[in-house]
Parts: sequence; C-alpha cells; structure tokens
Amino acid sequence: MDKEEIENLRKKLLEQVDKLPEEQASSLKEQIKNASPKQLESFVKQSDKGNECFFCQLVSGKIDTVKIYEDNDILAVLDIYPANPGHLLILPKKHFQFIYEIPDSLLNKLFLFVKTIEPIMIKITKAQGISIYIAQGQAAGQKVSHFSINLVPRFQDDGAGFEWQKKKTEKKDLEKIGKELREAAEREVKDKIEKKQKEQKKKESSEAEKISKHIKPRIP
Repeated sequence: MDKEEIENLRKKLLEQVDKLPEEQASSLKEQIKNASPKQLESFVKQSDKGNECFFCQLVSGKIDTVKIYEDNDILAVLDIYPANPGHLLILPKKHFQFIYEIPDSLLNKLFLFVKTIEPIMIKITKAQGISIYIAQGQAAGQKVSHFSINLVPRFQDDGAGFEWQKKKTEKKDLEKIGKELREAAEREVKDKIEKKQKEQKKKESSEAEKISKHIKPRIP
C-alpha cells in the first residue's frame, strides 16, 4: 500500500472505533494513530475474523448496557451517550442494516414496542415530546450498520433537534421526482399492500371458520 492508502485505512479504522464506548475507544485510537503500515494490516485482518457490529455485541452481551426490554426478537437499551436522559435504542436482535430488509412480522413487533413504550417514557421522564429517529445509510448519519430506532425524550430548548437546511426547489423538479415516486408507488407499493391485506383477510376468515367449527358442536 502507498502512503495515501495507508492513511485512508487509518482513517476508516478510527471511524469504526468511534462507534465503541469511550473507555474502549480511547486506547484503540492511540494504537491506530501510532501503528505502522504492517500493524494496520494486521489489525484489519484480526478485526475481519468473526467481527461483529457494535449492536450485535450488545445483543450477545459482550458490551455492558442497561436493558429496558428483551425477548427472542428485539432488544431495547438505554443509549450510553444519550441526547437526553431516557434516550432508548430499539433494535432487532438479528442483523439488518435497512428497514426494507426486515420481515414484516418483525417490523410490526418493533413498532408495536415503540407504540407501547412511548407513553410510558413520557410519564417517567416527564418529557414534553418524543423524537423518533431512524438513520438509513452513512450519508443519513447511520454510524452503526445495524437497524435501530432512536426514541428521544424531548424538552423545550434541549438542543437535541433534528433540523435540516431547507433548500429552495423549482416546481418542475418537484414534479419530476414526484412523478417517478408516484408511478413506483402505484406499481409496487400499492400491489404489495393490497396483497398483504388479502392475505390477512384470508387468514382472519380461516381463523373465524376454525372458531365457528369449534364452538357450534358445543351450542345446545
């Protein structure tokens, strides 16, 4: 590797280490900053062998945290660097990076937990609101490539806002992307939703028939 490649590798390793808790990250940062090219290559090889993402290590119990809820499919923990006290991370135990990779049944369970825990969080933290934040991809701020839902208790002037710079856009540009999204939604999203609804109705009808057959013989 030439000098530029070495420094790029060093930079990437430091970015990965930033995802770790501060007490683990500080010593590793020093090692990486002072490592020779051969040491850096060795470090990468060791990291690639059975390496788990940070959230997978939370799931497996390799990293200590404060658990709020856990079952066979999902885990909810307090963020170790919270935006506000009570900041929750809710994640599937199985590794998925993007929301579209998650099976519908698991996704439903994740958001059912969000729906259930939100009023409890407001009551306990005395929050004035809740921000629900999901980052998808590095450009969107996803620091760990494992899907997670951030639930952040919010308070007046807490400085934890998720604001962005509003960009003036011509109507013709809005219409162009709007047309493409609308056609894709009609073609793919609508069909998928309708298919799911039909499957659900069929399942409910089948369940109703089973219950009816089970009850009728017992009716005098």
